[in-house]
Amino acid sequence: MIQRILFALAVVFLATPAMAATKAAVFPFDFHDAQQDGEMFPQNDPEDLRRLQLVADELKSLMQKDERFDVVDLSSKATEIEAASPFYKCDGCEVPIAKDAGADIAVTGYVDKLSSASLNLQIIVRDVATGQPTKTMSAAISGNTDDMWLRGVRYLWKNRFNAEAEQK
Repeated sequence: MIQRILFALAVVFLATPAMAATKAAVFPFDFHDAQQDGEMFPQNDPEDLRRLQLVADELKSLMQKDERFDVVDLSSKATEIEAASPFYKCDGCEVPIAKDAGADIAVTGYVDKLSSASLNLQIIVRDVATGQPTKTMSAAISGNTDDMWLRGVRYLWKNRFNAEAEQK
């Protein structure tokens, strides 16, 4: 009997608790087309805007598949998100929205279209508790196709988002 109790206690003490997933608020990505600079009424290409949604959705999907993250639903924050965006210009204005949604981190993205064949994709992760960026990353995209945009976000996910800081 005592052996069973000791065994049960040992199992309880030796079991490692499961780490809670980081709650992530992934915001709609922002877009800038340098080819439209100086235009009185800029007209973004609908295909670029569709691809913008495509890469944001892909990042959410990759995060949802990863047990370390729990993507929070921001649908109830649509009005606040619309009012605060574009996020690349506001230096952390997404943080209060993410905090109110119960997130631990706020993730924003930005695509800068330099030409029809040269784009830059950036992702910024901020700690909701401090408002400070914890990760910033970018990838050059050579080609304006679904495949190239997806390749860019997947590259950042695999090689930058999940890369641990090097030990010094």
